[in-house]
Amino acid sequence: MAVPWTQIIQFAPQILSLSRELLQRARRTGPAEKTLVRAPDPEDQSARIAALEENERRQAELVDRMASQLEQHSRALVSLHRQLRWLVAAVTVLVGLVVWLLVR
Repeated sequence: MAVPWTQIIQFAPQILSLSRELLQRARRTGPAEKTLVRAPDPEDQSARIAALEENERRQAELVDRMASQLEQHSRALVSLHRQLRWLVAAVTVLVGLVVWLLVR
């Protein structure tokens, strides 16, 4: 399967900006604390659950954006395929016409 380099190059600026944004977020939060064992604290658990829920929400938004981009790409691909079929048919008719004119 061929690699769609034109599409990859086309989306390179978006990929770079998102990767920079993720890198900045990771630097802002800093390295995670490295503790071996923590005592169960009900308040800490509720904060951790809230953080997990927020992370889940962000992941759902990301998946939604990826799905919409995939939908746009699929629509574009279907449109291009339809145009390609019409062009092949037109070229076939034109080649046939040219051959008929040359033979006649």
